[in-house]
Amino acid sequence: MNNVCIFAASSPKLDPCYIEAGCALGEALAEAGIGLVFGGGRTGLMGACARGVRAKGGRIIGVIPEKLHVPGIAFEYCDELIVTKDMHERKATMERLSNGYIALPGGIGTFEELLEVLTLNQLGYLRTPIVIFNQNGYYDALIAQLETSVKQGFADESCLSLFAAADTAEGAVRALLDFKLPELPNKIKDAIKYDKEAP
Repeated sequence: MNNVCIFAASSPKLDPCYIEAGCALGEALAEAGIGLVFGGGRTGLMGACARGVRAKGGRIIGVIPEKLHVPGIAFEYCDELIVTKDMHERKATMERLSNGYIALPGGIGTFEELLEVLTLNQLGYLRTPIVIFNQNGYYDALIAQLETSVKQGFADESCLSLFAAADTAEGAVRALLDFKLPELPNKIKDAIKYDKEAP
């Protein structure tokens, strides 16, 4: 495990307990010898995690789109700051640099990033550990929705093995390192089979 990409809130208007946990996650990653790949921001949980990594001497790679690369936005102590054309290139760059993912609490952007890497793993474009840092039950509703999608036949049960969840920083890093990649059904073969068998 060389580098882990985090998805996390950039909002500065958060309960201090989330900031503290974000910093603790960064420290735990650095202590485990894992580099950080992140969206390059200095505020919110993104900045907290980066500061935690820096405090323990870890490596930090920020990836930020041109539109957001303005004074006061980027984390100033990145070992490497990559500026991309847009959000699509940003995500592709973070994907290329990372061996796994941890989603901290966040908003719409964090949800989108998490669901995209879950989808890419489901379809076989990626084979990477994914951990949901479910601090204070923040992701309980999202996990319940994923479970509902399985119960009602919209997703295969194996999709629930695409991720692990942990409620502490140390637990999230441990879950990442212990993650076992699941065996997944071949969606293309299943679709072809269903089409042939359909009346």
